[in-house]
Amino acid sequence: MKRYFKLIALFIRATVQVQLEYRSGAVGRVIANLLSTATTILLLWAMFQQVESVGGWNFDQVLVLIGIVTTIDYVVEVWLYPSLSKITTYVQRGEFDVLLVKPVPSQFLVTFRYLQVLDIFGLATGLAIIGIGMHRTGSIEPLNLALLVLFLIAAVAIIYSLYLALSTLAFWFTRIEEVASMIWLHSTAGSFPVAAYPPWARLLFTFVLPVAFVTNVPAEAATGRLSLEWGLGALAFSTFALCGATWLWNLAIRNYSSASS
Repeated sequence: MKRYFKLIALFIRATVQVQLEYRSGAVGRVIANLLSTATTILLLWAMFQQVESVGGWNFDQVLVLIGIVTTIDYVVEVWLYPSLSKITTYVQRGEFDVLLVKPVPSQFLVTFRYLQVLDIFGLATGLAIIGIGMHRTGSIEPLNLALLVLFLIAAVAIIYSLYLALSTLAFWFTRIEEVASMIWLHSTAGSFPVAAYPPWARLLFTFVLPVAFVTNVPAEAATGRLSLEWGLGALAFSTFALCGATWLWNLAIRNYSSASS
């Protein structure tokens, strides 16, 4: 385990050196994301001047939801997208063989190879919005905070699993970039309570595209509104997704190794 942490530290150091050469790009991304988040909050505030609730959620509760979405967005930008988006490149350029001869699991390498930690300061924006929303709802309690952390981890596990599974399709299909872009769906559909959507969309955003588990469940946990059924469902879904993505990855590696030998 210690060896893996050392490798992650080396990956971070190498990526930071590259990022320092393009500091203006990192600053530009942070500013763009801040403006996007501020615009979303402003639009929501304007909407709540006309209605008291959306799908049974008031403005402060939706504010927590926006904080969850913003936080996960930055997790994707800092970690998942930089690393997992390279899988297609490895396969198409024939560079994946190099990873297979490394003395560490290939899934570990493609998961942590690129960590753009200089963008991590944007996470503070999402966490600050969550904190403000929880303060306004009076839900800052040890249990709610613990559940928030737990279900944020589960949400990241789901996003990671879906992105890994979609990227793994590159071993069989040549063009999967458009399919992999579905990873950002949580940022659009997840900015509103799933309960506000029509019944067919609720089913879609729960069991097919798990927006409810990724954004709504952590927000409900943070505000003390999470039911036992939804909590257990989110944990079960994240476990199933992680196991399924790992299985698909190992299957792809076995097929790739057999074809290469």
